[in-house]
Amino acid sequence: FIKIYIFMTPENIIEQWADCFNNADMKGILSLYHDNATLLPTFLPKLLESNNEIKGYFEVAFNGDASVEVNVKDAIKKKLSGDIFLMTGSYVFCLGSKGGKKYLSWYSFLIDLSDDAPIKHHHSSRVPFEFDLSLN
Repeated sequence: FIKIYIFMTPENIIEQWADCFNNADMKGILSLYHDNATLLPTFLPKLLESNNEIKGYFEVAFNGDASVEVNVKDAIKKKLSGDIFLMTGSYVFCLGSKGGKKYLSWYSFLIDLSDDAPIKHHHSSRVPFEFDLSLN
């Protein structure tokens, strides 16, 4: 079941991304990324800068039975100009291939609502608890 969003907001784009991710909808998720988009993925130590590389990453994620839980209500939304937004927040990845282990992760999406493929950049990384300086 895929939700259809009529009025696009940055929050809708992230929710649509999560729906596509959770349904292993390759066509849907790739349609959200601009042709010149970049992706810093959570589970791969490499900068991805082509649609082919981004597709390859999602193929591995989908084959690993990955899913994501995201609550965009907690995201930080910054309007940069016109229809361009920076969305920053957290989500939790669950990896079926790792016995359902969950990984709290950060995200940033650069979203241009004026484009049919609105994701211009996506940075995702695990929360580095081992480097938490507030625990001193």
